[in-house]
Amino acid sequence: SNGFILNNYSTKDTLMGFSRAAVAFALVFTYPLAFVGCRDGILEMLKVPSEERTDAKLNNLTYIILGVVTAVAIKITDLSFIMSFGGATLGNALIYVYPAIMLKSTVKNLGDDATTAQKLEVYLAMAFAALGIGMGCIGTKQAIGSL
Repeated sequence: SNGFILNNYSTKDTLMGFSRAAVAFALVFTYPLAFVGCRDGILEMLKVPSEERTDAKLNNLTYIILGVVTAVAIKITDLSFIMSFGGATLGNALIYVYPAIMLKSTVKNLGDDATTAQKLEVYLAMAFAALGIGMGCIGTKQAIGSL
C-alpha cells in the first residue's frame, strides 16, 4: 500500500484518473489561499505593523516559507506521516484543548455571574484538555516513530 491512497488504485481505472486530476487541481488552486493565511499569521505572530508590510518584505517572507516547505517536502515523502502528525497535534488541540480554554475564558469573563455548575464544568473541561494533550503526545510519538 502507498501513503497516497489514490496510488493504491490501478492506473487504468478511469474514475481514479479523474480523482487524481481533481486532487491535483484542488492542491494547485487552493494552496495560495492557505499560504497567504500562513504568511499573514506569521507576520501577526511577529507583530509586524501593517505599514511595514512592504512588497519586498512580503516577497522575502514568501521565499523563506516556500524554501522551508520545499525542504520539508523533499525530506518527508510519505503523506501519511504529515496526516498522522497533524491529526495528533492540531486535531487533538482543536477537539480537546481549544474548547476547554475558550470555556475557561468565558466563565472567567462572567465573573460572579457564573453559576457553580459552570465553574465546575471548567474543571471537567480542563481534565479533557489534559487528556487530549496526553493523547496528542502519544499520537505524535507514534507518528514520529513511523518515519
